[in-house]
Amino acid sequence: MGAQGGRGQRRRMRRLTGTALFVAAFFLSAALAGKGCFLLADKCISAFARGSSGEEGAVEAADAGDSGGIVMVSDEAGLTGLVAIDAGHGGEDDGCYRDGVSEARVNLELAKGLSGKLQELGFDTVMLREDDESLPSLEERVKAAEAAGADIFVSIHQNAYDGTQAGVSGIETWYCGNLADSGRLAGLVHKGAVEKTGAVDRGTQETDELYVIRYATMPSCLIETSFLSDSAERRAITSQAYQDKLVEGMAQGIAEYFGAK
Repeated sequence: MGAQGGRGQRRRMRRLTGTALFVAAFFLSAALAGKGCFLLADKCISAFARGSSGEEGAVEAADAGDSGGIVMVSDEAGLTGLVAIDAGHGGEDDGCYRDGVSEARVNLELAKGLSGKLQELGFDTVMLREDDESLPSLEERVKAAEAAGADIFVSIHQNAYDGTQAGVSGIETWYCGNLADSGRLAGLVHKGAVEKTGAVDRGTQETDELYVIRYATMPSCLIETSFLSDSAERRAITSQAYQDKLVEGMAQGIAEYFGAK
């Protein structure tokens, strides 16, 4: 079975498992509450059947008046997927470093935030670097994403400018054109990040010179979320409030990639 087929099968299994757990939890909670247990049985069975056949789609919310006050939770239109998140650099490699701010540390903070946000939305994630001490090679990062069966690969970095022009700042996102969907992924992640933060939009750019997005076998992008060489942007990217906006924007783009409306 090819890489795409294997990932598709894993997505179907995650949908099936999630639906089965939802149905079991619903009946258990309804039974404990002593109401509404059987009034929604047909809807639960239908939802399970749709998950078994691999069809995507939201589980329709039941009318609260028909269920004794119990309302089924929407499945967010069947959004599922495994996202590999790469916090660039790490270990003895700080990446770019300005006035006490380490790119590697900022990358990891954003990667952890993005992982948590995506999990809240129902996605699975795999972190390709989980601490400040480790420094996986670029090849190891790609192989780890492949071994996990990731559907997409998102690498997080910071930028720096050493020229004489003042005020160089903003977000730019890179992709490699060897996979058709990489450009679409990059565009959506970039759009979400720029919209949520109000940062300067430096656009998306295609390249085959960045290892992780060139050799990843799934759609991938690399986002440079700030210029640490710019004092205002450096202050912003180290604040929790700004990081939260970035995380929300990137997660929004990923959800749109997987079909969120």
